[in-house]
Amino acid sequence: MHTAHRLLAAVALSGAASFGLTGCLSSEPFPGQLGTRVLNDSVTALRGASTFTMSGKASGQGQVNLSVSSAGECKGTIEARAGGTLEVVRTRQYTFLRGDDAHILAQTKDMPEDQATQARKDMSGRWMRMKATDPSMKGLTSLCDRDGLLKEIYSIQGAEKGALTKTGGQEAVTINTPEGVFLVATKGEPFLLKVTTSGPNPLDLTFTGINQPVQVDVPADKDVYDADANG
Repeated sequence: MHTAHRLLAAVALSGAASFGLTGCLSSEPFPGQLGTRVLNDSVTALRGASTFTMSGKASGQGQVNLSVSSAGECKGTIEARAGGTLEVVRTRQYTFLRGDDAHILAQTKDMPEDQATQARKDMSGRWMRMKATDPSMKGLTSLCDRDGLLKEIYSIQGAEKGALTKTGGQEAVTINTPEGVFLVATKGEPFLLKVTTSGPNPLDLTFTGINQPVQVDVPADKDVYDADANG
């Protein structure tokens, strides 16, 4: 649990109470399976999906809405730390970022006015391109790395099955652990559907669009500038 975007903050949540879930199960989901087994299987199922979309709050990044694929591609939006929102397109070779007006304004607010004016003109509507391996992309890479994102959920100790609930119209079982609350689909494949942790690195992520096609369109060259060439 040492990645920049740790999926599991070492905290104790108040179990199913955070979801308003009380009472007993009407029938036991995954009979005979311990909570840890159910949680591990849910991660295996999600990692085996061709694509999924995660949305919600991610530690250090604010609001995110990203679709990721098994091919290492990623697209969506991220709430920028400096302000505003960034559109993201990531391929195996490059990361493309395009800020909205609020982000561009935040990025240029401390520049001399003449430089700021020119920078806003140059950046408006255009994508900044960087190599996917650029160290400055470490945080984004962690979010777009499906294996790195999910691997830390394996073998969590003290996982216990809780109440049945619904999320996004799907029936799910609550898995309560000392490190967070997880929702696992009970119908069809046992996909992990939701993660909620607290503490210094809180997360509140929902996984949807599982196995749905994701079209990642690389921005046209005329709409792109390279970060290295533009400082």
